[in-house]
Amino acid sequence: MAILDSVNSPEDLKKLDPGQLDLLCGEIRSLILDTVFKNGGHLSSNLGSVEAVVALHYVFNAPKDKIIFDVGHQCYAHKILTGRKDEFFTLRTENGIAGFPKTQESVYDVANTGHASTSISLACGLSRALDGGEQIISFIGDGAMTGGLAFEALNDLACMGKKQIIVLNDNEMSISKNVGLISNYLNRLRRERVTRPFALFGLKYIGIVDGHDIKALIKAFNKAKKYSDPVIVHILTKKGKGYKEAEENPEKFHGYSTSSQSGRSFSQICGETLCELAEKDKDVIAVTAAMASGTGLDVFEKKFPDRFVDVGIAEAHAACMSAGLALGGKKPYFAVYSTFLQRAYDQLLHDVCLNSLPVTICVDRCGIVAGDGETHQGVYDISFMRALPEIAVVAPKDGKELKKTLEWSLTYGKPLAIRYPKAEDVKKYDRHGEIRLGKWEKLTDGSAEAVILATGAVSVADACEVVAQLAKQGIKVDLVNARFIKPFDEEMLGDIKDKKIFTLEDGVRTGGFGEGVIAYYAERGICADVTVFAFDEKPYPLGSVNYIKKFTGTDPDSLCNKIRDGLKK
Repeated sequence: MAILDSVNSPEDLKKLDPGQLDLLCGEIRSLILDTVFKNGGHLSSNLGSVEAVVALHYVFNAPKDKIIFDVGHQCYAHKILTGRKDEFFTLRTENGIAGFPKTQESVYDVANTGHASTSISLACGLSRALDGGEQIISFIGDGAMTGGLAFEALNDLACMGKKQIIVLNDNEMSISKNVGLISNYLNRLRRERVTRPFALFGLKYIGIVDGHDIKALIKAFNKAKKYSDPVIVHILTKKGKGYKEAEENPEKFHGYSTSSQSGRSFSQICGETLCELAEKDKDVIAVTAAMASGTGLDVFEKKFPDRFVDVGIAEAHAACMSAGLALGGKKPYFAVYSTFLQRAYDQLLHDVCLNSLPVTICVDRCGIVAGDGETHQGVYDISFMRALPEIAVVAPKDGKELKKTLEWSLTYGKPLAIRYPKAEDVKKYDRHGEIRLGKWEKLTDGSAEAVILATGAVSVADACEVVAQLAKQGIKVDLVNARFIKPFDEEMLGDIKDKKIFTLEDGVRTGGFGEGVIAYYAERGICADVTVFAFDEKPYPLGSVNYIKKFTGTDPDSLCNKIRDGLKK
């Protein structure tokens, strides 16, 4: 009988002899490997944190003690140990176990988290709010420790006079290899074994602890429990531990996907095109926030290392630093996931837009993102970028149009955002018009009495399917590639004002493209008939892109039915 069979809660874990825990860790790793290879998910980070998570639950008394996972992508062992072992096979699937902490799933999950650098701030608040003798533990990686929010929290922690335990899971990686002062400092700690490295923040220090030695971890955590002051437990782990391929290539196995990719992704096209632009213009500089491979910039990094900047997990700094590059006459391209761009909103406004600087934001992973849940959906960027002054926002319909837009951007000279999905460039179009500021593209002849204004690669592709389905039913509807979300094509809006208009976007309704079209006509006293298809502001279920589209009623079949019914009115 496997040891894991008898462990259904942390209380069961505490009944085991310390000598059994190593065997348990091996069984947990096997379950994680089997599940991730079937469903996809974060592999390297979870394999590397198994012993630490087991030791945390062995020593502390969750859920009374609060274990806060930073980012949260390394919580698989935690989920297995806290009553979700038998459901773990549903990880990241429709209505299944989430890949990140989720309070709706379990009382052991302290907060819904999915972004980096938040744990110490959350812990500071919990420490102030609770006074029942709870232990508050932040489990944060060295990559997440590069984020500015973590240091803002440390600054607060130094003067708040409250106990807190910070477990620094040091594996020398975020997604890409860690860079910068913090990484260099931790390297020095490993080499020189500095005894009081965090004294500046008033932190006691325990370390460096072998993060795969279960007995050493238990000893360190028990020692941390006894302190009345804030303490950092510095553990050294191997990302991908227990699976040779992941150990040797942790970046490749950071996020494992079960889908096979046959064509080029939008991210790859972006990276390749930026290399071409850099060949032509020595002022082109590529910027990333610890996402070189994810955003397709790994090819740029290899080809132009002197014009590539990775700032670590620090999107706000990346945006502001890009503004500084532009002030100095350079042409920065900051590639960032939509969900992480949210953390740089003030810098977009204050430093890029209000200075009207030629910074191009390559907004990756826009729209619905499968598997990772609501913390990673790229559905808000249309709304928050439409509210900014000076910036133009464009959503190319395919890879060729993305390439043409990037080429056009080289001489645009003002703030620009180019948004595209996490997808392969598979939809082929017969026409690719010239990119001109604020100009849309007709994809049909324009003779119908109804028209779909679709923006973005996914929406345009879905709209093409809808138009084809309706045509088979004898219903003619025109289609416009509304590639510029901002500014609008006012000439075309004037031409279609008397038609029945449907807008389609892969973003939330409030403040989005469709509401912008309604507002455009209303402000001019035009009584246009506009129906908006967008997402409501509510959590999205786990599942594939197609599943979430069906859930939100934005899949082609649902849209076809709604448009057909709308045309009857």
